[in-house]
Amino acid sequence: MSSSTGRLTGKVALVTGAGSGIGAATAELFAREGARVVAADIDPAGAAGTAERIRDDGGIVEPFAADVAQEAAVAELVEFTVRTFGRLDVLQNYASNRSVVAADVAVADCDPQVWAQQLSVDLMGCVLTAKYAVPHMLRAGGGSITNASSLVGWLSLDARPAYATAKAGVIGLSKAIAVEYGKRGIRCNVVAPGPIVSPGTAGMYTPAQTEVLVDHVAAPRLGRPDDVALAALFLASPEAAFINGHVLVIDGGMSAYAPMVPSFRRLVDAAGGQG
Repeated sequence: MSSSTGRLTGKVALVTGAGSGIGAATAELFAREGARVVAADIDPAGAAGTAERIRDDGGIVEPFAADVAQEAAVAELVEFTVRTFGRLDVLQNYASNRSVVAADVAVADCDPQVWAQQLSVDLMGCVLTAKYAVPHMLRAGGGSITNASSLVGWLSLDARPAYATAKAGVIGLSKAIAVEYGKRGIRCNVVAPGPIVSPGTAGMYTPAQTEVLVDHVAAPRLGRPDDVALAALFLASPEAAFINGHVLVIDGGMSAYAPMVPSFRRLVDAAGGQG
């Protein structure tokens, strides 16, 4: 990761899903860039671990255990942030429900409760944090919100329809927030990661599936949490002051492919390089 440039000096940032993966990488980077951070996660140990790493690095942070699917918990989280640090400038939403991955199956076969659980965290978590963060940002004269969607928010992977629907909803929500509050100094953007290798996704794909993913990325590797954190830093920083309602895809060029390209490559390789 790049060295600190102090782009968030003086800012207060609330990061959900900060106990691991992209959320943890973002919280750590933002603290390194000068922000005072609240690292929130449903897992108290995860939030505490991220906070410990930030403090060891000289950053200012407070951990907080909260389930973003519960409105009372979100209200308490935001109030804790403002009470502790005096304001709220930056909101980063990375909380995601991975407990229903195996049960998120084809629409006709999926239990509606799976949809409710996925949407309650991945979509409604963003709704609730914005609901309680926006009034504080307005009082501070503005702020920046970045919500995590996914490449599957508009490109189906033939799997996990509830997750894909939640992430598509995040894009619509973020554009609505951008339009509603942009004139009053609040920006809302989206990061949409493609295949990212993190502790939360490491066991999600078999070696053969991982090989297919690498084959479809216009890069020599899959993504890392730091790749997303650095993009989120840009969106939260003054350099992105005129960027609002934007979806920043971080997929190593995967969405630039026509579907047949990897198959064509294999055919050319099999023919000894003759197209």
